[in-house]
Amino acid sequence: MNIFSIISAAFVAIGSGYSIYLVYRNKSKLNNTPGILVSMVIAVITGLLAGSIIGLVSGETFLTVGISMIIGFVVGFLAGHPVGILAILMGAISGLIGGINGAILGLFLQYINPTILLGILLGFYVVIIGFVIVYIHVTTNSKFTINTDELSPFAIIGGGIVLVSLFLFMYSSDIVNIPSKSAAAQTQTSQTTDTAKTEVDVSGDSAPKVQMLVTDKGYSPNVIRVKKGVPVELEITNPLDSSNCLSTFMIPDLNINNIKLKTGTTKLSFTSDKTGEYTFSCGMQMFKGKIIVE
Repeated sequence: MNIFSIISAAFVAIGSGYSIYLVYRNKSKLNNTPGILVSMVIAVITGLLAGSIIGLVSGETFLTVGISMIIGFVVGFLAGHPVGILAILMGAISGLIGGINGAILGLFLQYINPTILLGILLGFYVVIIGFVIVYIHVTTNSKFTINTDELSPFAIIGGGIVLVSLFLFMYSSDIVNIPSKSAAAQTQTSQTTDTAKTEVDVSGDSAPKVQMLVTDKGYSPNVIRVKKGVPVELEITNPLDSSNCLSTFMIPDLNINNIKLKTGTTKLSFTSDKTGEYTFSCGMQMFKGKIIVE
């Protein structure tokens, strides 16, 4: 996945960089509406892909959204700068929107067949940025005679057939795992005993050690009582795939942030010098628990 992310990022950097270069090179011929629309398209598709890639790799919400917004804004600014102030504004806004949407999309896609879905997004990017490059060349070079004012209905129908076929292929193949109701029921039944015990109290132990299990329903136990100032060893067993949302563990108030739980056992330790309740959760904060320090 990391290699494919690097390849995708390289495609985005080359495609968007070349498109912006063409805008600068032909700025006198891309004034007013054409230049504005070109800058918006470059910014929004770059922000979308960049945000998705960062979200897939990072998994940290604040960092992902922040960097994606900056990338989208900068690309929109650069793409619109040769055309004028209105193109800068529209490009920057489009880049911001694309970056935010891409970041959110990437954070969710990292748990649902990320390679396949990133490949689909990359395909859309290549097609769209390819059209942008062709449009700039045709508009600014008299040697090209392609009609860019309209798109053939056959091209639209053909593109639709390709997209529908790709979706049906992935849906019906083993590449994308869609659990059946019976499988889901079996998983739920097998994990009933795992999540039955939701609280553990080690506040009276001199050397407390807590064994935690990661399940599809969350963390078990999800309430841990400890003594103030006493080091606690946390042994987390994760039977799930490492790309699962629950495989990212954090306790922000205790300086434990975005720990990647490998498939197997991960050992952590923490000490709290203050009484109170501290929340632990997965990377997206969808599954939570608490540590009660007494």
